[in-house]
Amino acid sequence: MNLRPRRPAGPPSAADLAERDRFRELVRESLPAVRASAEAWRNGLAAFITLIGAAIVIKGRGTTAELPFGWRVAVTVLIGGGLALAVVGLWHALAAQAGNRPLTVTLAGIHHDHGSVDLFEVATAISAARQLTRARRTVAVALVLLFAGTALTWWAPAARPAFLKVTHGTGTTCGALLSADGGTVRLSVAGRAAPVGIPLASVDNMAVTGTCP
Repeated sequence: MNLRPRRPAGPPSAADLAERDRFRELVRESLPAVRASAEAWRNGLAAFITLIGAAIVIKGRGTTAELPFGWRVAVTVLIGGGLALAVVGLWHALAAQAGNRPLTVTLAGIHHDHGSVDLFEVATAISAARQLTRARRTVAVALVLLFAGTALTWWAPAARPAFLKVTHGTGTTCGALLSADGGTVRLSVAGRAAPVGIPLASVDNMAVTGTCP
């Protein structure tokens, strides 16, 4: 087999030289373009996480306090998982924007690993683009989880109110507890406008129940 290099049939054409120069320009522009896009994603994600985090801190407990326990756990997992993935997406965007090379890069190292500075820039741009793609996909999943958690709070049934069933004397009174002070238990009973007061001295038994007969 003849492996000797062959002389080209002719010199490069003007179009070949122009394409080579355009490729070099494209290589030089690729990394700044990817990092500029990553910076925009980073800023948007940081603002998004700050806004969502503040809303959850201010209204989160009030929104889920009245949900049944199982629904509350599901909402917590979905919204908490969505926030965690949003933070992971922000981390990937930061890595794409700032780079993740902890060691000093030398020209000899670039030539050893990549062969030329142009190829090094191409490899760096590809790595940053992959990090940015991971950030976008992670944020997409985070948005789905956050939307699902929010939708659950819209459709979840309210927790059943607890009623107090009081046995006293010869009868039983059931209703929502209003107060228990001054030696009297006061209940709000369905069908009665005024609270029902029961002296504690006459109470034989009290029990919490989900419904009143």
